[in-house]
Amino acid sequence: MPEEPEDPQDPQDPEDTAQQEEQAAGLSYGEPFDSGFALAERHQLTPDLRAALAVYGELLAVAESFEDSPDVQLLRGHLLSDIGTVQLAATDLPGAALSIGQSLDLVRGIASVPMGPNGRQLWLEVLLKTLLARVELLRRTGRFEEAQEAVDEATALLSEFRDPEGLRTAEIGLSRVHLLMDRSAWGAAEELASALLADAPPAEPYLLDCLGVVCASTVRFEQAEDFFARAEEAYLALGHHAGRQQVLSHRAYAALRAGDLDRAEELYAQAAEIFERQGRAEDLAVCEQARAAIAAHRGDAAGAAALTASSLARFQQVGASIAAADTMLLGARHAYERGDIDEMKRLAQGARDVYQERGVYERCAQVDLMLARTLEDNLNRTDHGVHERTSLAGALSLALPAALTLEAARYDFATAHARSQWLQLADEAMQLVFRLALRSNDQGLIFELVEHRCAGASLALSHTSTADQGAVFPDAAMKTYAPDDGAPLTLGGIAAEAAASVGLRVAPPPKIVMSAESGGRTALQEYVQAAEFRYHRRIVSEEEVPFCPPTI
Repeated sequence: MPEEPEDPQDPQDPEDTAQQEEQAAGLSYGEPFDSGFALAERHQLTPDLRAALAVYGELLAVAESFEDSPDVQLLRGHLLSDIGTVQLAATDLPGAALSIGQSLDLVRGIASVPMGPNGRQLWLEVLLKTLLARVELLRRTGRFEEAQEAVDEATALLSEFRDPEGLRTAEIGLSRVHLLMDRSAWGAAEELASALLADAPPAEPYLLDCLGVVCASTVRFEQAEDFFARAEEAYLALGHHAGRQQVLSHRAYAALRAGDLDRAEELYAQAAEIFERQGRAEDLAVCEQARAAIAAHRGDAAGAAALTASSLARFQQVGASIAAADTMLLGARHAYERGDIDEMKRLAQGARDVYQERGVYERCAQVDLMLARTLEDNLNRTDHGVHERTSLAGALSLALPAALTLEAARYDFATAHARSQWLQLADEAMQLVFRLALRSNDQGLIFELVEHRCAGASLALSHTSTADQGAVFPDAAMKTYAPDDGAPLTLGGIAAEAAASVGLRVAPPPKIVMSAESGGRTALQEYVQAAEFRYHRRIVSEEEVPFCPPTI
């Protein structure tokens, strides 16, 4: 049986002190752990994730046979942290959550144990790497605010940590870049990644890959390919084959964004074959989701439905709930396009339940808008007779609050790209509302719609044309502000676009008082109340202004 790691707490013994120095310099635990860690890391680069997990599992079994002590707790915490990292790579998110949680409990559990300077550095090293694994887990399960808190916690620890090679500093910077990209804050992500390239050499291939995705997402495809080529070269120099495989899927994404469907399909098929062979369910699900969109674009309804169903099952299997809900929403759209209304409703409601539970209320509004469109379709295809007015009221009760919310939501985003996507969706929603209002021949409703729209009209500084992109599915994006942070609202109305573009809070439009009487009706009053209740956001401000009657 291998000897237990020496206790780093005893500064009296010179041999122990030397051992501490060795541990702090290279995270040395002695044999069989040092050679086992090295072997597992080689398996990860290959990648052979099953072999890496087997090695870590054997080491953990040995560590668990030792008598409990702070040293042994730290060793177990380190092993569990590495196991969680491999499970993340293998897209076993539930397993990763368990391992990372157990690791943090063990490592935090010895925080108050007296340690020498080197023992403290060893403890910080393990805590930092485990926190960064937790950031990745939270990010991939759509819990962005919690992920940001974990990044901030890791950043605060850096002031105590000796990081001569800048490895942990680089990893924290990379985590921040990923969070910005998750929210489609492309400008901020590019700025940070570019700055880190000069200051954080250990993260170079990852940063180059990120910059490629940023350029592809902002329609700079030649620059994207340049970054991908540099990233692939850097991964090759490191022998990091898993990184090169990720670049392949990102090249497919760039081709899809560029409209080169043949190349995108070819690259996604290659990536999917690799991910399936390696058991990387989440990465495979992403490929299938993209291939479903390509199939739908080509009119292959059956192929799109099969790929969507497979993608959804994989996302659900690994616990990626928001990604699964997005796949359900896309699947609902495909079902709607092929006329399978029952399936569309089933998928849409399933997605909405997830969004509601996770507080993604803009997506809830998207679902309600889709359901309202099906009601309009039904009105167009079926004679509702004396019930038509009731059917129209039902469609408006879904469409109008959703449209108001989507209009208001676009000013939450600091990037023009995100605002443009949400504006297109909001415009489509309002067009539906006006069609329904005109069909109902409700002159009062039409008048209130016009008054509300005029009160909230904005000066458009920029508008990215999306006319050739078909139905839009906006990304989640960087918010300009936290909706409950208590800070005062700033600019609104015609200045809203200008305010949002520099990250300032945007005031919603005022209430339009439709009656001269005190406490009288305001424009779209019941619909505004429904929107604020359903989607948990302000639609109008407390300010009241009288409507402007027409003059002859």
